[in-house]
Amino acid sequence: MRVLKKINTALIVTVMLFASVSCAFAEIAEQVEIDALVIPSRNHTRMQPEIFYAFKTSANELAPFFKLWFVVFNPFKHEVLEDGADDQKEFLELLNKCVGEVVAIKKANPQTSELLKDIRGYMKKNPESRLAELHEKLEKLMEDFEFLILESSDTYGIHPMFYEPGVTLVDTPDGANADDIMEALYGLFFIDAAFKQNKLIWGTCHGLQLGYVHAGGKLGRLFEYKEGGHDVCFKASGRERGKDEIWNIDKVLTNQTEEPESVEYSRVVYPVPEIFKGKENESEEMYMNKDFYHSFALIKPVPDDIKVISYHPLSEYQEEGLDEEFNEEFEEVFKDQVVIDAYTYKTMLGTQYHPQYTYDELQTAVVFDYLVKQLVEKSKITTKIEKALVSTESEEKGDGSIL
Repeated sequence: MRVLKKINTALIVTVMLFASVSCAFAEIAEQVEIDALVIPSRNHTRMQPEIFYAFKTSANELAPFFKLWFVVFNPFKHEVLEDGADDQKEFLELLNKCVGEVVAIKKANPQTSELLKDIRGYMKKNPESRLAELHEKLEKLMEDFEFLILESSDTYGIHPMFYEPGVTLVDTPDGANADDIMEALYGLFFIDAAFKQNKLIWGTCHGLQLGYVHAGGKLGRLFEYKEGGHDVCFKASGRERGKDEIWNIDKVLTNQTEEPESVEYSRVVYPVPEIFKGKENESEEMYMNKDFYHSFALIKPVPDDIKVISYHPLSEYQEEGLDEEFNEEFEEVFKDQVVIDAYTYKTMLGTQYHPQYTYDELQTAVVFDYLVKQLVEKSKITTKIEKALVSTESEEKGDGSIL
């Protein structure tokens, strides 16, 4: 039984693929439903409208027919849910009980940088534990969905206990707390479930970081933590299309183009990675917007299962020769390190940037075109289309064969 309420909008793709089987596809349109489980920041009760718009628009331009539903999971906001409030409240109560087990596991091996491995070992030895119960329930819930979306977060992020040796405190000096442990737990456990069930995953920002930690990777700060943040900016020039960029550091890293009257953030132009272009566009010059609004980064060593798509524009910045105005104060706070901003990991795509915010600019939409195509390939609609095609061919031959 589903414990969550579907968002009351379906995306119905109605692109004709083959005229000869139009009737068969029209029937499929009424039969096939693709359900996406959305994990927003724990502070929000709905999915990001920009993400909904991006998938809606890409889906409307791609084939074949299917209905796409979005369902939100956020036990922290159970009290405002119309349906499923009691079930999500139970998840929150269970998560609270799991925090003590997580802390005990870390204290038993305080120097580990891969706490999830120890948690898995603990659950195997203790199948009646709260953590094992949570893992089983989330895995069962994921069975109802074909797609997992891990959105960005406006919280601290993944608790450093999961990837930083020596961290055993629940409340850390730089602001992590028990809620961050709980948010990380269900995010990591949902990734476990999606991989086991061979489901597609897209993680953006916080979601990307969850996937990296799940693979055994480590997060690092782009600049040292400072109470109240920093007040630093610098200019980098000579990037794509010769535009200057102004980068600002306060509590997080942001960027904007250099225009005298402009305060337009989150617009940096970079070539579209080959993986998103596809064979049909491989010879074309294509560009996308990236934005950066974060303080944690994916750093080395890179786990074996992570296939890097691209690096952050400030990755190994000293080698980039950033010697423009303001760079002296920038170098005092920013760390020179390898920083990854996009990867694939098994059935997951991770992006540090947020392509949904600039979907209609340049060719940024190809990120969502790629995801929709991947979703179609992995979904049950493939089998239904094959059945429809075979059925149509059989009717034309009159051999009465069936699948």
